[in-house]
Amino acid sequence: MKVIHWLDKHFEEGLSAILLAAMSVVVLLQIILKWFHLPLSWSEEMARYMFIWLIYIASSYAVKKRSHIKVEILSLLFKEKGNFILDLIADLAFLVFATVITYYGWIATYKIAFVNVQQSPPMHINMGWAYMSFALGCTLMAIRIIQDLILRSKEYRTAKQAKEVQ
Repeated sequence: MKVIHWLDKHFEEGLSAILLAAMSVVVLLQIILKWFHLPLSWSEEMARYMFIWLIYIASSYAVKKRSHIKVEILSLLFKEKGNFILDLIADLAFLVFATVITYYGWIATYKIAFVNVQQSPPMHINMGWAYMSFALGCTLMAIRIIQDLILRSKEYRTAKQAKEVQ
């Protein structure tokens, strides 16, 4: 259970940090070797794929931390219950979007990885790995949205009960 709890708390931020560090090393290595006229044929592509993975994993982290982009002007018009309902509607719409994208992302990943097998030119890796970043990132976002919906509902109920006691 401790491993699952640790993954729940630190998976996205840990993986993002590893991807950012690895991408920085690959780009730095390419710069240094290019200076010595020994360019790497695969470094640009690897850095690009790590950046794509980083974007989708970090997007899930942003959802987890409630720091994704949203319009907050409407929250100024409502009180606590209205804001809760507004956040609930926004999260449910985001969940529907993430779920649809997850579904089609995994279908595309499967088709590219196993049906119409495509390989990247310089590295000769299966392009399913690149497409999997999109599918996995959206899956993680959907999971984090569900967790956030549960947490917000508990917070709202607790706050409501505390007000009733006063």
